Amino acid sequence: MFGGEKKKSVWKMEYEDAVYKIYDWNRNLAAYFFPNYPLEETSENEDEIIDKLNKSHQSVRGGSILFPMVKLNILDKEEGIDLDYAIFALEESLKRIQTWKQWLLENNNKYGIVGNSVYTSREDREMLSIALGIHSDIVLGEKETLATLTPLLDGLHDSGLL
Repeated sequence: MFGGEKKKSVWKMEYEDAVYKIYDWNRNLAAYFFPNYPLEETSENEDEIIDKLNKSHQSVRGGSILFPMVKLNILDKEEGIDLDYAIFALEESLKRIQTWKQWLLENNNKYGIVGNSVYTSREDREMLSIALGIHSDIVLGEKETLATLTPLLDGLHDSGLL
């Protein structure tokens, strides 16, 4: 009763169009996971192959997980912004990016992270997203994939990055 219970994951996952969407406990989109599908030259349609792999809960070797990293809050302003505000916003963004970098340096091996890339979000030009390359065996399927990624999600959340 006290401390003996297994902690239930607060994360939820939905599979849609070859991508896994990860939501937090408030149903906010927290990340996208893109598995490394083993697509070989065949006459079969790629979408059909991917669908079969997911339905049969096949194992894949890693993938990429995309997270929001920092909101810049300086772009696309119809009115000009104050220079001091621009400096402040960029300094705050830099602190957040440095926090991500430090976390990655300390946790790459623990979570099987083999690389990272930063992108501008397609939905929000103010948002920079970070893609982490994961190199571990992952069983496809919402429950199975989420079980594998939960330690990484929890680690990022505990560090204030999610």
